[in-house]
Amino acid sequence: MPPRGSERYLLPLLLAACAPSVPPSASAGPPPAPVPIAPVAPAAPPAPVAPDEPPRPPPRIVFLAGGDVELGRAMGKRLLRDPFHAPFASVSPLLEQADVRFVNLEGPLSDQKGETMSPSNMLVFTGPPSGADALARAGITVVSTANNHAWDYGKNAALETLAHLDRVGVAHTGTGPTLDDAWRPALMEAHGVRIAVFAVTDIWNQGPLEGHEGRNFVAQADLPRLADAIKTVRTQVDAVLVSYHGGVEYQDMPTPRTRAFLSGAIDAGADAVIGHHPHVIQGIAWHGERPILYSLGNLLMQMHRDHPWTGFGFFARLTFVRGVAPDLAICPYRIHGLVPLLLVRDENREALERVFFAHLRALSPGVEFGSSDPSGCSTVGSR
Repeated sequence: MPPRGSERYLLPLLLAACAPSVPPSASAGPPPAPVPIAPVAPAAPPAPVAPDEPPRPPPRIVFLAGGDVELGRAMGKRLLRDPFHAPFASVSPLLEQADVRFVNLEGPLSDQKGETMSPSNMLVFTGPPSGADALARAGITVVSTANNHAWDYGKNAALETLAHLDRVGVAHTGTGPTLDDAWRPALMEAHGVRIAVFAVTDIWNQGPLEGHEGRNFVAQADLPRLADAIKTVRTQVDAVLVSYHGGVEYQDMPTPRTRAFLSGAIDAGADAVIGHHPHVIQGIAWHGERPILYSLGNLLMQMHRDHPWTGFGFFARLTFVRGVAPDLAICPYRIHGLVPLLLVRDENREALERVFFAHLRALSPGVEFGSSDPSGCSTVGSR
């Protein structure tokens, strides 16, 4: 059973009392321009350093991971009315500080003649093609497309999604025109540090993936195959990340299967693993010196009225330096309607952070959370 601190039950009252500090239509300034990320290439030899020069800091890459992003249903209608809508504008001050920005793209991006949700099932949805442009304008670098909504509008829409992402220059991993393509990691480089991102799903809405056509186009959560894929790319990059879509919706404790898979991914050579699908935040753990983030919660998805914690989430900020275990910080926010609002910019920040971190500490035994920096991100370490 999940821990039951008093803060858990104060949350609905606190949310009801908190007016948004930024109106949903307000802009936090222009969205950041996408950071050019080149495909992996052999590293050039280091330039010689004169004896009297101070030592240069080692190259590093800052990877900012967000949770579930749905561009269908209400957000899809908004994008159809205004293709230049900027759904990530409220968090752009944080996004622009990272070199690589990742989210889980929950559902396809396809032209369904104005339809963004199935008329017969509100849990089947698609974003319009302009959703890809919205991701690119926000500077989103890479997305996971391996999740239970990937096939909501069938094979053609799943492949159309990839074409739209390619059109705007947003990298993707987890699905592809062949299974080998689905298993191919997104490779990128910044400041001389090279990373690979894999994405797999353990959930499939159309029944067991093994018996569905999608098995030929989607990377399933198969630990032996993931271990082989990591081994293949490990010598080409400085860091490997794994995105995992699995667990139980609205449950704030990871399942035994989730725990085993994510720790197994670290054992297979991943430097960090990032979970999503429950739509609520789950705890953080360290497996040796590598972090496991069981669920980042929602990022761009409406709060479920029966589950108050669907209205909270956090970005994971991972800093990689070649040859060193990653540093981790988390940056919390709450969701007002369809707008994520960073707690650091909220007029009710103190009360919201107290409830948020009390809940996250209860879910993360053995983990220490430090004080927040000016960006509202708190360091995370082990006790």
